[in-house]
Amino acid sequence: MMMSKRAFALACLAAAGPALAQSGSGWYSIGQAAAAPDAGRVTIAAHGDPHNGEIMFCVEGHIMRLGDATLHYQGGGTQSFHISERIADGGCSRGKTLSGHNHGVESAEVTYDQAILAGGAVHVQLYVR
Repeated sequence: MMMSKRAFALACLAAAGPALAQSGSGWYSIGQAAAAPDAGRVTIAAHGDPHNGEIMFCVEGHIMRLGDATLHYQGGGTQSFHISERIADGGCSRGKTLSGHNHGVESAEVTYDQAILAGGAVHVQLYVR
């Protein structure tokens, strides 16, 4: 089975983590927040640009299983994603396409499996391009 160039690039980017996300790939950070080990949900304040087209979720500090995300856009729109990915410490999810006309992400609510954290500290980060 052949993998498209875009799918291959996204897979490599997700495996390389946030460091590569910042180094010439077009991905850049728009926000992050600490995820409490007993909460199951984190809200990330963001400062996205209306011209962004994709978003991905990265984690630092511990392995994490992300569940769902709801993005809140500037101007009041929302978009929901089912992430359902186990992400290694320093890793990122697959890129997700932003919908609508205004892609200026104002905040994101992300659910996660707190049991996998086992009391560990972790930051959830948003990257866009």
